[in-house]
Formats: sequence, C-alpha cells, structure tokens
Amino acid sequence: MPQTRHTADRTKVLSVRLTSEEFDALAARATEVGVGPSTLARTLVRSGLALAGVDAPTASSTPPSPSRAIPRAAQEPPPSALEAQLLRHLAARVEELERWVAEH
Repeated sequence: MPQTRHTADRTKVLSVRLTSEEFDALAARATEVGVGPSTLARTLVRSGLALAGVDAPTASSTPPSPSRAIPRAAQEPPPSALEAQLLRHLAARVEELERWVAEH
C-alpha cells in the first residue's frame, strides 16, 4: 500500500511507558474500533491537543505560542465529555479509513 502524505510527515517517534493495565485497556479499545494501539494512542494525543487548543502545525505554519500549550481549566471539558468527543472523532476517522479502503 502506498504511503500517504500524512504518514510521510510523521518523522518523530515518541516512546511512552504504560502500566500493564493501561496498555491492556488501550489495546482492548483499539481492537474494538479496529485499529492498532499506536493508531489509537496517536488519535487520542491529537484529540487531546486539539481540545487543549493546541493546533498541530503544518509544514508551512508557525509553531503555536507557548501560552496556547497550557489550557485554562475553565475551557477543559469534564472527562465524560472528553471521552465522548474522542470516541466521535475516532469513529469518524475509522469511517473515513473504511471508505478509502473500499475505494482502493
């Protein structure tokens, strides 16, 4: 399968340590939605950054200001709302991927 532009832009690797329970929960949820644990983790990180008001810069954009990297507590949704938003975002991405696979 050819690489997409998005994959080619991903040049940084981040290693994180999870407890066995955290990894098992991540892997189980990833299986439920039909993606790998790394894909789900990346999606959750991106969604968390978006909710915090930190835009992922494109190659042509300037980095966000440091003040935007720290969300104000009043702007943060409660965990249940955050989880619901993450699930909606992930479901939309999975549907988009399924459409792409069906077309190719």
